[in-house]
Amino acid sequence: MRDSRDEIREGDTKLPVHGFVLAGGKSLRMGQDKALLPFCGRPMVEIAVEKLREFCVDVSIAGNREDLAGYAPVVRETWKSAGPAAGIEAGLAASRQEWALFIPVDVPLVPAEMLRRWVQRRLRSNPRLFGGAYLEANWVSQPTFCFLPRDSRMQLSSALAGGERKLETILQGIKPSGIGWIGPENAASYAPAPPPTALQMEFWFSNVNTPQELAEAEIWAQHRTA
Repeated sequence: MRDSRDEIREGDTKLPVHGFVLAGGKSLRMGQDKALLPFCGRPMVEIAVEKLREFCVDVSIAGNREDLAGYAPVVRETWKSAGPAAGIEAGLAASRQEWALFIPVDVPLVPAEMLRRWVQRRLRSNPRLFGGAYLEANWVSQPTFCFLPRDSRMQLSSALAGGERKLETILQGIKPSGIGWIGPENAASYAPAPPPTALQMEFWFSNVNTPQELAEAEIWAQHRTA
């Protein structure tokens, strides 16, 4: 019997994954909505959705945001004031694929190709050996970049019902869990040449939380494409 992993090959453009943009935050430090905030002239939610559409067969937005439905289908969160875990729980409930990928709306510099290669490698290995995975870049955990099986929803819902709100703790409880490590020494495996430096990777995963961070990220983006 043919293993389904045989169909996950290098160069595949669309993977059997449902991608979700986490857009349920309150944007308190920015002082205005971040999902629709222009980044280099385009709403950040549009940028995130476009990246996922490059390689995910299905793409949606997680968050109680009907005003974002023009960018992708919106799935509503059940839990209130539960942080990004609420969006992940809603996404797992709505996922059309066995595996779901989640990314935050406010990290516009992370390359789509890096995300695709990370997910593709997970699918081509034996992901059932792991309860899912989240990224760690430059020794900093990035739990909002997570790749989870659809059937892990019950464990996540149970953690929320028990009062846990820290996403990394919740993900570590989905056992056995895996961490996808990306650092300068192995980034060449996940990103197009030339390999990124530690400083580049720091910008890749920087959340745009304040007007100053937005300005710095835009300068970096313009420098990168100059």
